[in-house]
Amino acid sequence: MAQLTGVSINRMEGGLGRRADNTDSVFLLVSCMPMDTLTELEEYKAVRLMQTMDAEQLGVTPAYDANQNVLAHHHISEVFRLAPDATLYFAGVEPANGVDSNVKDYIAGLLPTIRANKDIKGIGFVGFDDNLNTLPTHIELIETSLVDALALENRFIDFVILEGKSSGAIVVNNLVDLRTKNAKHCSVVVAQDPHIVALGSGDYDDYAAVGSTMGMLAVRKINENIGSVNIKDKPRLKKAQANYPLTDGVLWLKGWLSDGQDIESLSKVDLKSINDKGYIYAASYEGYAGVYFQNSPTAIAKTSDYAYIENNRVWNKAARVIRLALLPVVKSTAKKDPQSGFIKSTTISYWEGLVNKALENMMIDDEISGFDFYINGKQIVNDESPVTGKAQIVSDGIVHEFEIDLGLTNQVG
Repeated sequence: MAQLTGVSINRMEGGLGRRADNTDSVFLLVSCMPMDTLTELEEYKAVRLMQTMDAEQLGVTPAYDANQNVLAHHHISEVFRLAPDATLYFAGVEPANGVDSNVKDYIAGLLPTIRANKDIKGIGFVGFDDNLNTLPTHIELIETSLVDALALENRFIDFVILEGKSSGAIVVNNLVDLRTKNAKHCSVVVAQDPHIVALGSGDYDDYAAVGSTMGMLAVRKINENIGSVNIKDKPRLKKAQANYPLTDGVLWLKGWLSDGQDIESLSKVDLKSINDKGYIYAASYEGYAGVYFQNSPTAIAKTSDYAYIENNRVWNKAARVIRLALLPVVKSTAKKDPQSGFIKSTTISYWEGLVNKALENMMIDDEISGFDFYINGKQIVNDESPVTGKAQIVSDGIVHEFEIDLGLTNQVG
């Protein structure tokens, strides 16, 4: 064995620039359902699922759905069918006794479990008694008591998916316009798979496809629209596909509304009205295989910067990475320019560099088109004046339609 050292080599870390897996597709599904037979689950407490089998081992099985007339297992299975690499937290809550079980009344009980699981980015609710009559009334309260309450704690929730159950036949002209509401993180799904309806012998007639919606969000990058015909990163077994529809085998051969109306029976005027009023449905393109969600609207004016789910996901991620980039320098020493008393330019450059590096990762991940971050150095640093800066994110556009002029000619040019 050699005894003389000569040269020592130290193993360095970080040179390859590898980063930990992100948590963009970590969601929470909350199901209102009987809990008495599910001894492995505690009401309001979320369990972490990596596959559908994890839920089945806890007693949430197809048989449980059939016996209890619920669709808890179905919604879970849809998330993992469409997004096999997703992480899903699942929480059950007991139906109210003698009164309607509305989402708004369960939020206070759910906040502790959301706070305890800090990687949750989006939330879906299924099995509650809310419907298309009550949800528009409650949706702003859901926004303020859930999303806004957590935002005050620097927890940014990307979306809340609500089940738009029908309370009778859906009359398009009578649908409440969600674009008049102020609930920019809330979306209402009225899409329905007729195959699932047929399983329930009437018990599932008014269900809406929250699980499918969450699965299609989980499989996409944060800047992708849920209605995109194709996606950037398909699951391994779907890599060869030219598109990524909801359709698979017997599932989603057609799209219905949550009252059982076949989408194909509605006029284009009606479908445009449902879209313009801010609801999510599923339909097909003429001459093209598969069923797809039409869009990703949220319950706020269409003119808002946050009128679509992907807008909120991008803003929230940028907010998270900027905050995490700057937290290490909170309460740190800020050198001053001795002549002006303002923050020294080298300190400003250092702070800007921290944020730029964080936002550059979003560029590398193809989540934004560009960004700018700036801190004005002419600031006095003390405990009453926060250092202010300005960040701008150039979000990607979404191609909703093509309009092509096509004609016949004898020659080109």
